[in-house]
Amino acid sequence: MPGTNHVLHIELSTNCTSDVIEQLSPRLATLTHRTVTSTSDLTHALQEKNWAAIVCGNILPAADTLHLIFANLPGMACQIRLDADNTLRLPYVSEGCFALLGVVPLELELHPELLLDMLHPEDRDTFYKSMQESIAQPTPWNWEGRIVLPQDGEIKWVNLRATRRETDSHGTVWEGFMVNITQNKLAQQEIKTSRQRLRELSSHVENIKEEERGRIAREIHDEIGVLLTALKMDMAWLAQRLPQGGSALHEKVQAMSDLLDTAGSSANNLVHNLRPAFLDCFGIVAAIEIEAKEFTKRTGIPCKITKSDDDIELPDEQSIALFRVFQEILNNIMKHAAAKQAKIRILKTGEYVYLAVSDDGKGFDKTSRNKPHSFGLRGIQERIKHLGGGVEITSEPSKGTQISVSVPLNDAGLQQTFYFDQAIK
Repeated sequence: MPGTNHVLHIELSTNCTSDVIEQLSPRLATLTHRTVTSTSDLTHALQEKNWAAIVCGNILPAADTLHLIFANLPGMACQIRLDADNTLRLPYVSEGCFALLGVVPLELELHPELLLDMLHPEDRDTFYKSMQESIAQPTPWNWEGRIVLPQDGEIKWVNLRATRRETDSHGTVWEGFMVNITQNKLAQQEIKTSRQRLRELSSHVENIKEEERGRIAREIHDEIGVLLTALKMDMAWLAQRLPQGGSALHEKVQAMSDLLDTAGSSANNLVHNLRPAFLDCFGIVAAIEIEAKEFTKRTGIPCKITKSDDDIELPDEQSIALFRVFQEILNNIMKHAAAKQAKIRILKTGEYVYLAVSDDGKGFDKTSRNKPHSFGLRGIQERIKHLGGGVEITSEPSKGTQISVSVPLNDAGLQQTFYFDQAIK
């Protein structure tokens, strides 16, 4: 018929060559899909824009199913295109766009800059960086960050995962999904906050324990120690005034004097275990040297000590924590390592003090480290982490163990995270 308009419908097969696509691309227009189920839907669709052409037909079952899947996904399916001039476009956005971003799909397709405007200022750089990494690698685009809804300023955490389909002289195309992960992020933040509070509580309990130990140690030293000394002097006075012929009395007095010596030695050991006086008097380096010598006397395991300074000043909390950690490490060596020797290094580097203790014992694997009741190593990690320090544990069966610990020289690092980086190896 004269004047009849002709419409060419082309169905491309999956193995359609790129030169066919190239030949068609200048003639193609943007195809926008809308499902019409009522006259009001039709009226709204017709008013969206001044359409150059309208194709009307029944949706094929497979296409209908796919559209319904995209429309009901808990997120937004999308196609993203970055043109050669770095212009970001959104050729396709699913119906989940409104629930996620608060804008209708058509609005976002026509104005993709709306999505860029929603990016949280602190997360913009990571958005563009992850996009460029996907282009350069090439790898899927995976970005996690915050968006700020323009309507009410609500902040949402979202995750964009998109597969890079192609990159050519015209740009790069991704297809993927953007989903709301706010609840997961809030849960993670709650867990992180809870762990921090537990760590602070644990540290507070340790501080109270150390204060109580110090108080008891002082009472034992000042009261019981004085009483034992007085009794010892009285026994000496009594021994001098006993008659020369009373051998049984002399033997009894000597036995009582020996008991007083034993009691005094036990009291000194108890005071040392509660709060080593030489830690307060001579500092952490001397305290570690003395403790290592006592350890060798008890176990017969020699300790070789390397130090950068004879005197390293640390705040009380860091000093006692490092010393208790050292005691725990030696205790583990004595109980579990079956070692023949131990090496101890305490060095001052920059703003941190590093302590490393290694042995040539039987070692252990990761499974043993993560046992439910393995509180020794876990306690070391929690205690040092609260101080803003780091712990590194290296061990293999039959190859010994090394535990490396770092603590800041001052209180400024108490809430910072520090990663031990082989500094004293």
